[in-house]
This record gives sequence, structure tokens and C-alpha cells, in this order.
Amino acid sequence: MNAIELDAIAHDGKVIVTIPDAYQEQWNDRAVRVIILASDEPPAKPKKSLLSLIKQIKISGPEDFSENLDAYLNGEKHV
Repeated sequence: MNAIELDAIAHDGKVIVTIPDAYQEQWNDRAVRVIILASDEPPAKPKKSLLSLIKQIKISGPEDFSENLDAYLNGEKHV
């Protein structure tokens, strides 16, 4: 398979490629296959750690909730 690599910009669903003069005679009026490959992949977002996700948890409760957590969990105290 003969191939040449060209740069192009995709816009509004179209890709316009201009074949350089050196290749025009060889490639004019030929069926070609176009493969679209992004040249600048966006960086992958780092996954958040479990601890960073736990830090985002917010709870509401009575003022003494942290001091008497066991009592609330056992049903000795009620909210």
C-alpha cells in the first residue's frame, strides 16, 4: 500500500486536505481511504482516590453526633 501522511483540520463535519504539488500527479483522480486520527489527544483526567471522595461527604446531625456516635448507632439516642 502506498501512503502519504498529510495534516488537515476537521470543521463542521468536513475534512479538507490539499495534496502537495509533489504528490498531485500520483494521487489525482484516485480513490483513497481516509483515516481520521486526532493528533493532540486531550490528557486523561486523573481518577480521584477513595479518600478524596470520602472527604467530599457531608452529613448533618445533632451537635453531639461525633461525641455520641455509638449511642446514636445503637439507638440509645434519637435525632
